[in-house]
Amino acid sequence: MSATTAGLHDWTRKKPWRRTRAILQNTLLFPGLNSFAKLSVSHRERFMQLQGGAIFISNHCSALDGAVMVEALPPRYRNRSVVVAAADSIFKRKWEAAVAQVSVNAFPIPRGGGARPYLDTLKDLLRQRWSVIIFPEGRLSVTGAIGNFRKGAAVLAVDAGAPIVPAFIDGMYEVLPRFRRRPQAGKVSIVFGDPLIPQPGEDYDALTARAEAAVRALGGDKGIAVDTPVAAGAGSAEGPNYWY
Repeated sequence: MSATTAGLHDWTRKKPWRRTRAILQNTLLFPGLNSFAKLSVSHRERFMQLQGGAIFISNHCSALDGAVMVEALPPRYRNRSVVVAAADSIFKRKWEAAVAQVSVNAFPIPRGGGARPYLDTLKDLLRQRWSVIIFPEGRLSVTGAIGNFRKGAAVLAVDAGAPIVPAFIDGMYEVLPRFRRRPQAGKVSIVFGDPLIPQPGEDYDALTARAEAAVRALGGDKGIAVDTPVAAGAGSAEGPNYWY
């Protein structure tokens, strides 16, 4: 890892904090989530196809999607993963940033420029057998449908030579959509798809399209509709798209 990127929030990845995070997740975070969002996970056996780190992607309907995805991962990936978040959302307030970093190892990406060293850090982490959780829509869904994917996940996959593992989260829009502050009880399911390996000569756009198609296919009928874009100048729980 280069000297210019090595220090980016690396304290969250050190062993003492990883141990602390695992304890907090198993004793507080996951039981708390399951008190209102009963989670079921399908096709974890597809993780047997993986070697090393991976990029986990899914649709993005709720501010709690990152925590739910972390819970769904097997421990060997959960304990060595970062959750990408917009630097100007939860990272605007120090206490909120600290909670996200300690609980799910949130990793900030600036979206107003200056993202390159952060992306380089993620690529280095993937090469070191860490995993990255990304929501390629770049913002929370307005309607619950899947929005158009941005190419950040494909950039990481192609440049770091890492597989993309698609997933579909069902139920989180009903539990805690962007327009609601308090969750309501509901059932949540996550289904994982087969890993997508970047092919020789495959560019970012082609891999992005393949990844979006895979997530939509996992959603079945719910993966067909396309989310309504946020109106220009409108407020957003996560602001404008940040994955390019």
